[in-house]
Amino acid sequence: MILNLFYLFAGILFGYVLILSGVSNYNVIYDMFLFKSFHLYGILGTAVGISFVFTHFLHKIRWKALLTKEEIPFPKEKPEKVHVIGGLLAGLGWSLTGACPGPALAQIGFGTLSGIYTVIGIFAGVYVFGALQKE
Repeated sequence: MILNLFYLFAGILFGYVLILSGVSNYNVIYDMFLFKSFHLYGILGTAVGISFVFTHFLHKIRWKALLTKEEIPFPKEKPEKVHVIGGLLAGLGWSLTGACPGPALAQIGFGTLSGIYTVIGIFAGVYVFGALQKE
């Protein structure tokens, strides 16, 4: 129960940071895609850099999953056509809605109606992906 409260607090804090940084603001995303504003590229670059270093560190120390205690796999696969198509579809959705999953939830928490439609679209995309995987 305490762990769940910690996760809830961490999620609320993360959403608050997304709102403060402008990442959940459609106009900021729009300006980024038009190359009118570059601060979001800095935020994304920082996130990628930190993730790279942290993931490399976890791989080196052979970190285990907190709940299952299983070693976390770090597969080295080359990108395939499906990865490129998925990335293009995700980018298209991001440019149309101005949000990816984290900011969409922050938008809902902040009371922005468009976040609800974005989350519905995300779930629809996941459902379609799952249906196509079964075929």
